[in-house]
Amino acid sequence: MRDVLYEESVNPSNLKFQKIAYIFYTVFFWLLIIIGSVFLLFAFEIYWSFIIFAAFMYLSAVLIAFIKRRFYYCVDYVFVSGSTRIVKVINYKRRKLIIKFESEEVYQLGNADSESFNKLFSDPNVKKIYATPNKYSESLKYVAVKHDGINYLVIMECKEDYFVNLVSFTGKRVIEKEYK
Repeated sequence: MRDVLYEESVNPSNLKFQKIAYIFYTVFFWLLIIIGSVFLLFAFEIYWSFIIFAAFMYLSAVLIAFIKRRFYYCVDYVFVSGSTRIVKVINYKRRKLIIKFESEEVYQLGNADSESFNKLFSDPNVKKIYATPNKYSESLKYVAVKHDGINYLVIMECKEDYFVNLVSFTGKRVIEKEYK
């Protein structure tokens, strides 16, 4: 086999709004931490209700931290000689692995607006993985993978070059019949 390296990154379609919202949540997070700390400092001298309020502020800050990780991210697709690694890059700093699979594990690929996709999507035994920041894009594609005995439907927004590289390692048998 030949050595292939293909990398691609998909950014969200509303990147500017997501960045503003991420900054807003970050400021709100630190504001809750500061207010909670001030109430905690005064709590030991005045009332126990301040401790409860400070605990509420800290729990709210933790909730905000989880919410702000749910958006403002891009997705990187890395294909290296038959192995695909899909990584979620949060705030363009932290990387989180979504899925890693080999080309031998792929059993079908194609466009997300096809009948084959709808059949796989409606199957309750198939786990769905959205590997794109734009869930409702026009150019969505899918890769059906059997990884560690579990069927996955990876919905992605990749270019045709990724599929060309993947098909060169899997063979044309994995392409759906309706694929153009």
